[in-house]
Amino acid sequence: MEREVIRKVFLLFLSVFLVLFSLPLDPNPSWYYPCSAPRDLAFGDIDNDGYLDLAIARENEVNYLFKNLGGRLDSFPSWQSNDVDVTISCAFGDVDNDGYLDLAVGNYGLAGGRVKLYKNQNGNLNPEPQWVAENVGAVAIAWGDVNNDGYLDLATCDLFGYPAVFYNQNGQLERRPSWQAQDYNLDLSCAFIDIDNDGWLDLVVGNVNWNIPLIRVYKNNNGVLERRASIVSCKPQGNLISADGIGIGDVDNDGYLDIFVSNYMNQPAKNYGFINRNGRIDTFPNWLSSDENASVRSYLADLDGDLDLDYICANEGRAMAYENTGSSLNPTPVWYSNVSSQWGIAVADIDNDGQELKVDTFYGDGQRKLFYLKRRPVQRLLEIRVNNNPIPVSDYAINLYEGFFTFKNTPPQNSLITVSYYYSFDLDVAFGGCYLFLNRRAPEIKEVSKSFRTLKDERKASEIYNILGEKIKKDLKKGVYFLKGKVNKKIIVK
Repeated sequence: MEREVIRKVFLLFLSVFLVLFSLPLDPNPSWYYPCSAPRDLAFGDIDNDGYLDLAIARENEVNYLFKNLGGRLDSFPSWQSNDVDVTISCAFGDVDNDGYLDLAVGNYGLAGGRVKLYKNQNGNLNPEPQWVAENVGAVAIAWGDVNNDGYLDLATCDLFGYPAVFYNQNGQLERRPSWQAQDYNLDLSCAFIDIDNDGWLDLVVGNVNWNIPLIRVYKNNNGVLERRASIVSCKPQGNLISADGIGIGDVDNDGYLDIFVSNYMNQPAKNYGFINRNGRIDTFPNWLSSDENASVRSYLADLDGDLDLDYICANEGRAMAYENTGSSLNPTPVWYSNVSSQWGIAVADIDNDGQELKVDTFYGDGQRKLFYLKRRPVQRLLEIRVNNNPIPVSDYAINLYEGFFTFKNTPPQNSLITVSYYYSFDLDVAFGGCYLFLNRRAPEIKEVSKSFRTLKDERKASEIYNILGEKIKKDLKKGVYFLKGKVNKKIIVK
């Protein structure tokens, strides 16, 4: 009898735990388009209609773009490139500050590929690349304003090619990179990060399985990247094999951006993460996954609307996601797709059913030009103002997917900077080649700021529980709570 009671209590606790610590992604795709050799994915609103479109990079095949037709992806490619190349990566960025997103692609250099750019002409991508690098290919690319001049520069890394940055001169990328690293040239991934919050973007690069650091960070010294990385991790060892994908985000909400890495290199291996401690990372990872799936691309995003970043990975197999439980990631994946595919992963709210308007406020110090938004990815930017004066799109650079922007002109000291934009609590996931998984988050979840006292009206019809299932009778601290009774909803106190 006692054993049976214990078993029932355990099953009840387990059921509550599984409900509270899970991600609301449907494991079955709602949309699918069969395509061969998919290598990377990117979301971007190319025609500024408020709905995010989907680009697919394909190796030795034409690249695709699927228009978002008012909340659903087109059944067939809406655009395809005229050229075919060894395309491994893709990313959207507004290279000339005209308010329209252009599409950059990385083509594998060892096979003769070069980095290319398809320009956006008033909402339509040109099928011919309008810019081609002279001497550099790439397996990974990243947009960021290295010198804070208000234009997006393009970083690249490659197998057997040194990491490079193509500087943007007044809306035109140089064809030969002004900057290249001088230490290592066997890489699979790259991303921009302001690792020490000094207002300058640093470059993090991830290594293939070779006897060099798994990741390394090239510090930015007032607009000039060092050519030999001063921040490096341990070398490959055990089940730490490579760095196929890099996700940047503040996982523990301490104000510093962390680095999470997906690990593959043709064999099962653990994913891992480096927690940023006051602008530095440890030599060895602070977080390891418990699984050993073969993960390629990855991204940090709030998939369950609880204001912290979860980690989603594309595997050579099924996609999967690790949930952030409040201060760290659960090392065991809590979501898997029911279908298998390859490499690419990207998130966006396809049907805008979870969009929220947000206004971020910053204060100028007379020097800083780089700012990070509180939420990302950005679904739609509305406007940027300085002292209530609208800033034209020509006067700033923004990476909507990573959530940072730079001004062309430095905001004055004590100036008020406001950024109005839409983000989403209901991010859907695109994976491989190509599937779309919808987020089934309950619609009543809202970002709110309430005290225990101001919830008294709800309490007349409801009881308040924390995420551990404990009934709350005192003041609420920051976190996630659930009202149960006549009113059933999730409350986020910030």
